[in-house]
Amino acid sequence: MVRILRAGGDMLGAKPTARTERIAVSLRHRLLQRARHLAERIPASLPAPGRALARHGLRLAYWIATPRLTGARLAAMRRRLDEVLADRAVRRIAPLRHLARHPASCHPAQGGHYVLQAAPAGYVYVPRARPPDFAERLAALAGISFSVVAPAGWGAPEATAGMIASVTAQWFPHWTLILAGPAETMPPTAHPQITTLHVPAGGRIAAINAAIRRAEGDFVVLLDPDQELTPDCLYAFATRIAAGDAEFLYADEDRIDPDGGYTQPFFKPDWSPDTLLSLPYTGRVSCIRRSLLHRTGPLREEHEGAEHWDLALRVTEQTRHIGHVSQILFHDRHPPDRPPCRNAGRKTRQDAFRRRGLAAMIEPIAQAPCHDRVRYAVRGTPLISIVIPTRDNGPVLARCIASLARASWRHVEIVILDNGSADPETLNILSGLDERTDIRVIRHDAPFNFSELNNIGARQARGDILLFLNDDTELHTADALDRMAGYAQLPHIGAVGAKLLYPALMQVQHVGVVNLDDGPGHAFLRHAADDPGYVLRNIADYNWSAVTGACLMIERPKFDAVQGFDEDFPVAYNDIDLCFRLLEQGLYNVSCPAAIYLHHESLSRGQDAASAERRARLDRERHRLYRRHPGFLMHDPWYNPNLRQHGAPFAIVA
Repeated sequence: MVRILRAGGDMLGAKPTARTERIAVSLRHRLLQRARHLAERIPASLPAPGRALARHGLRLAYWIATPRLTGARLAAMRRRLDEVLADRAVRRIAPLRHLARHPASCHPAQGGHYVLQAAPAGYVYVPRARPPDFAERLAALAGISFSVVAPAGWGAPEATAGMIASVTAQWFPHWTLILAGPAETMPPTAHPQITTLHVPAGGRIAAINAAIRRAEGDFVVLLDPDQELTPDCLYAFATRIAAGDAEFLYADEDRIDPDGGYTQPFFKPDWSPDTLLSLPYTGRVSCIRRSLLHRTGPLREEHEGAEHWDLALRVTEQTRHIGHVSQILFHDRHPPDRPPCRNAGRKTRQDAFRRRGLAAMIEPIAQAPCHDRVRYAVRGTPLISIVIPTRDNGPVLARCIASLARASWRHVEIVILDNGSADPETLNILSGLDERTDIRVIRHDAPFNFSELNNIGARQARGDILLFLNDDTELHTADALDRMAGYAQLPHIGAVGAKLLYPALMQVQHVGVVNLDDGPGHAFLRHAADDPGYVLRNIADYNWSAVTGACLMIERPKFDAVQGFDEDFPVAYNDIDLCFRLLEQGLYNVSCPAAIYLHHESLSRGQDAASAERRARLDRERHRLYRRHPGFLMHDPWYNPNLRQHGAPFAIVA
């Protein structure tokens, strides 16, 4: 019962009305909101040791004051526990960590509507429905035609039938399919757009090349009998071609499991030249302008087992017009990280190095049997200048310097930027270091500005190659400088990063930066050092949108061409801004996971998000970053939009 106070001050019992109920609920809501706002401010005003304890105490008090919400809280906690357990279970499925689901769980029906059916959580391939204005869109693509070429007679008959059916089901009508192979194994077909080409002698590659010579379409699509195109594949390629001047196109893919379902999607990055030398990520289905293919030459039989990889490397040497369609456009019966024939894959890359005039070697990746990485030889004996800002951090700096003495690359100078140290022990250590002929200590007493310190160090450095290094790092692999310098000297490379590990548990702190909806962040943070990651991204050399400034190598002319670090970013995102500017100049950033350092992160300055003031500054600098580079706002060309765009990266949005 609600008590109503009369004007005279006595209470009158009355039944609650709808209006009084609304007033009571509104008052209760406002009081709780004010209490919550007060509770959020109190912990922030406390010293760090008591902050967490205060939050827990206030949360407990709020729970006691609102018993009616207990049931909902317990249900939410149970759901969260289920999510955590499910996530841990998925993490054990390496390297893709995605569950297989049958495609029938979601399919387009008439009129462009989708029919949802009950299915367990996980990856589900959802066929696209034709857009309502499909006829108008198709008319705008007039003039584009495709020749799909495929060998016949080298796969199971049912697989070949599935491949042919996937082509005849295309939305886009302007195609021909050329099947080439022995007459006795050629599947019967009466479709007017399918041509059969009898190849009396030679193997599968000879048959494909014969089909390529017969092709008349503007673009040639390579297809194998163990692959199937999605119904919208050629339409999607045509749309991408009409939107620009792409001459070589590739797309995302998934696998066909033994039960006919779809599993293990590979959501790929945009064009990544160094990734392609780590693994044939563009896939075996590709779309190539016919004139470019004739100029490059067809598949080469001497590279059998890696013939598609060899073709992709040769084609991308002949054109810069490379397009990636970030949609599942074909299904394959082989996993994306399945290595090609190892000897063929090595020969393919060694051939590419000879064509490009590069001295490089292929070496195995210990954590991924049958996979290899590239190691470029350093040209000449360039001086590597290592620029290290520091302040009142003498013992940590001394440990960093001592670790560099273990480096196999000996032509090194160290430039230390002392940002106003006052600690006697640190001053004594700096004095001793300054006496060495390979070390210079530059005093700069000014408010901390990471960009300014590094720019001063770069101007004072004499080296052809610059390595910007935090004082709280340690060299872990002796050949890290050699490996990074080999990449830094490549004409197309901007910034080179390394793998940084937290020393206590040897977990990943950095192997590359992803630029998601909530801003730049480290990929595979806290993962085990040897965890392959999503399609080997934690252990193979990949291109990334950015690498951390805690360990960043770059050739001096490239650094000078973009005018160094931007001093408007004194603390955060200066490394990201530098990497973005390198990308805007047409260069690529790469991470070299075989170059390993230990990182005692933020021993120098502490965590950026450790206080309300630092968090506010971090937000300001992030906003400034995207004002300078609006094209990268919520966009990372080296991170697929089909993957999770916030939180832990490289997960599929369920």
